[in-house]
Amino acid sequence: MRNNIIKHMGKNLWFYLLVLVTVCIVGFPLIWMVLSSLKPSVELFKMPPKILPKQPTLIWYQNTFKDSVVVRYFLNSFVVSSSTMIIDMIIATLGAYSLARFTYRGRRLIMMAILSSYCLPPIMLMIPLYRILAALGLNSSYMGVIIGHTTFTLPFSVWLLIPFFQKIPKEMEEAAIMDGAPSFKIFSTIILPLCIPGILSTGIMVFILSWNEYLLSSVLIISDTMKTLTVGLANYISSTEIDWGAIMALGTSTTIPIVLMFSAIQKHFVEGLTAGAVKG
Repeated sequence: MRNNIIKHMGKNLWFYLLVLVTVCIVGFPLIWMVLSSLKPSVELFKMPPKILPKQPTLIWYQNTFKDSVVVRYFLNSFVVSSSTMIIDMIIATLGAYSLARFTYRGRRLIMMAILSSYCLPPIMLMIPLYRILAALGLNSSYMGVIIGHTTFTLPFSVWLLIPFFQKIPKEMEEAAIMDGAPSFKIFSTIILPLCIPGILSTGIMVFILSWNEYLLSSVLIISDTMKTLTVGLANYISSTEIDWGAIMALGTSTTIPIVLMFSAIQKHFVEGLTAGAVKG
């Protein structure tokens, strides 16, 4: 009995050590970014570098956010990411429910097409997508960027939501049909509330993907006032100088909305991921 307890504790110890090492590897760059944004220029470029700032300052945040264009970058990113998330969730929820619940000709082909498009590198779709949006007159516009982000995130959302609908017993829908409830009412009042954790989880992931997207946004946006935050960061990098202080301050500010979002709906996010991982 004692040997089993020791062996069990030993296994748990190695597991927690592995988790700790992983957290340190992943978290150290973020911690370094936050601390660097609080260092004055003298400490920022001091060799050898120090982790903790001796004289913390908010000078980089003050210099960066006094420019109204930076505030505009944040607003642009929020508008594009929020719109992409809303449009994506509406289409993905209806599409995933259709693929999970109904049997019709071409269903498996659609599922394979969704999976295949999700596996393709985004850069391979860049030229045809740009030409389509340019032909529609949507290049260098919010709607063009939103459509582009939706194109890249929609296959991921549909594929992630399918298990949530498959997990719901069909007997619940059959009972509602026997009671005379119409199809849309069954979906909106019975099925949809049960999938809220999964939809929220997927929505968060879509928001993050859109918020951090750079390649497509940099191609479709020309006007400086329409740039998203990730594209705007490139303004602080030139062939002769890199403004590391401003980059660290903006990088930290970019991360804060994501952290706050996760903190606010962490419970639903975990429930959604675990619910989608098991088919009932």
